[in-house]
Amino acid sequence: MRINCLVESARWAESRIVLSPEQSHHLARVVRVAEGQELTIFDGQGQVAIAVVNQLSKREVFLTLCERWQEPKPATEVELIQALPKLDRWEWVLQKAVELGATAIRPVLTQHTESRLSEKKVQRWHQIIQSAAEQCEARWMPKLHPVQPLMEVFPLLKSYECSLIASLYPGAQPLQKVELRGVKSVSLLIGPEGDFTQDEVDGAVDAGAQAVSFGSRILRTETAAIYGLSILNHGVV
Repeated sequence: MRINCLVESARWAESRIVLSPEQSHHLARVVRVAEGQELTIFDGQGQVAIAVVNQLSKREVFLTLCERWQEPKPATEVELIQALPKLDRWEWVLQKAVELGATAIRPVLTQHTESRLSEKKVQRWHQIIQSAAEQCEARWMPKLHPVQPLMEVFPLLKSYECSLIASLYPGAQPLQKVELRGVKSVSLLIGPEGDFTQDEVDGAVDAGAQAVSFGSRILRTETAAIYGLSILNHGVV
């Protein structure tokens, strides 16, 4: 069984690390690790190490660091700019975006956005990203940006080599026909249930984005995000 734990880089200074109470409880009581067992720790910024459990109790698990190395950054930056959907759908998007290699996730508010925000929700989003990174061994965790209005994102679009906005309006080019090979940075804008308004699409295009379509079927917002990231993940390799 492969076990991965996110451990902040500030705690790597010593060769012996005590895991957080939550991680210790999970490993000791749920996974039931044993002394001498190996696992992998990472800091979300490319630093990785093999560690060995050298002491454990119900509340604390101590690790000894062994081999460590640095994983290179992803060759292509992929930022998902997603209109914030309902909470259960958004949590699913966060998890799958990590698995599909997004390097940044930026939730935005649009004219058709319905979700309400709270600090407690944002904390949970970070926990979902961490769990997904541990599960899929994503050594570089995506940056989760604060929620902001869509219009505030437009000035950022030109900082990417390629910016794409999923659109149901006429004139959008099929995503599969966009040339992505060799592109080092790309952003993908996904709309809410009900799609972006025409003004929102026009604003993104004026800011440098290219309108793309995902085919003849109308996808749910969370499905569109996963579909789009999958195509990008394949196209930029």
